[in-house]
Amino acid sequence: MIARLVAAALIVAALPALARDDDIIVVTRGADTTMYGACMPSLVAANRSNLYVDYVQVDLEFTLRDGRTHRHEFKSSYRYGAPLPILPNVTRPLVIHGDESRPMMAACTDIVGIRVLDAICETDGKPCPTPISVKVDR
Repeated sequence: MIARLVAAALIVAALPALARDDDIIVVTRGADTTMYGACMPSLVAANRSNLYVDYVQVDLEFTLRDGRTHRHEFKSSYRYGAPLPILPNVTRPLVIHGDESRPMMAACTDIVGIRVLDAICETDGKPCPTPISVKVDR
């Protein structure tokens, strides 16, 4: 009987960690900066799960005062570059890679709307079992 209990405890301990209700990846706006006259918005990802997250990407569409729209991809690392996992309970900036995007060509004060187009989270080459919350309003 004790052997069965020990075996059951070992099996449960060996199972992958299941997502809890409070497990979530929270992405929020960071500080906006200006580079060469163009707005460079930023995002911050907080891994509130118990998983090692390999990759996070959030795509946003910015609506500008003059009616133009501009899309930016914010990434935790290069998609197929050196891995840079986000550990559990760690916060990391999501960056716009200059060599993969074009400048917004507008001041930060010209942004009048933001829309989330996509949010991707991967761990071990699969979609994360934890939800992603993206809050881009201030």
